[in-house]
Amino acid sequence: MQIGAVQLYLGHGHVFLGATTAVDLAVFDGDGAITATEHHVRVAARPQVGLVRVRLWQGAGPRVGRLVFDGNLTLPDGRFCVEEATGLSRFVTKVNTSTPRVLVAVDDPGHASRVDVVLEPEFVPRSAQVWTAGEPPFPKLTVAPTTPRHRADVFADALAGHDFPLKRLAAALQVVVEERRQRNSEQSVAFYVNDIVEWMRWLHDRLTYEMCRDTGRYLMEQFGRHQPDQLAEDVLINLQQRLGHPLL
Repeated sequence: MQIGAVQLYLGHGHVFLGATTAVDLAVFDGDGAITATEHHVRVAARPQVGLVRVRLWQGAGPRVGRLVFDGNLTLPDGRFCVEEATGLSRFVTKVNTSTPRVLVAVDDPGHASRVDVVLEPEFVPRSAQVWTAGEPPFPKLTVAPTTPRHRADVFADALAGHDFPLKRLAAALQVVVEERRQRNSEQSVAFYVNDIVEWMRWLHDRLTYEMCRDTGRYLMEQFGRHQPDQLAEDVLINLQQRLGHPLL
C-alpha cells in the first residue's frame, strides 16, 4: 500500500533515495539514469522545469514505468529518505527493517518526472490486479507471492489515485460490502466511509470537507440499497450537485 508521496522542485537533475545519512556526492559520477551505493540510489530527473513526483509503497506497489533498480539498501536508523541533490528538500519515513529490498521505477530513464519506490516486496514479485468486479484501469501491482492481501490493503489500492474516480470508488465500495458481510459491523463500514470522504476531497480543488462529509452521510444512508457500481455513481452525482461542477 502507499505510505507516502512527495513532490520536489529540483535545482539539479538528481533525486537521492535511501538512508538519512549525508550523501557522499564524490562517489556518484552524475552520469546515466541511475547510480547506486550501499546506502543510496541516485535517480536522474528533470531539473528546473517542473515538479518531480515520488511515491512510496510498502509491500505492494504499481508496476508502472521502467524498473531501474532492484536491490537492498542499508538504512542505519531504519528510515528511508527522499531528497534533492542539495538536501534542502527531503521526505523521511520509517520502514520495518534496516536493509530493505527496494524497487525503483521511473517514467523516463534519465529524465524522470514520476518515480515509484516499492519497499520490501519480499522475494519473488508477481503481478496481480486490484481485487474488484469488472476490469478496472488500475496498474498491475508488485506483491509478495505468499503474503495474503487483506481487504484494507485492497481498499487502499483502489483509492490510491483519483484518475477514473467512478471505477476506483466502485472498487472500494465492493471491499466495504465484503467487509460488512464478513464482520457484520456498522462501525467498520463507517471507518471505511471516513476514508472515502477524505479521498473525495482531492477530486476537485473547490471541494470542502463539509461537502464531502455530507456526501459521506448520503453514502451511509444508501449503503446496501444498490450494487457498488450504481452506488458509486449515485455518490459522485450527489457530490457533484453539492459542488455545482462536473466530476464525471
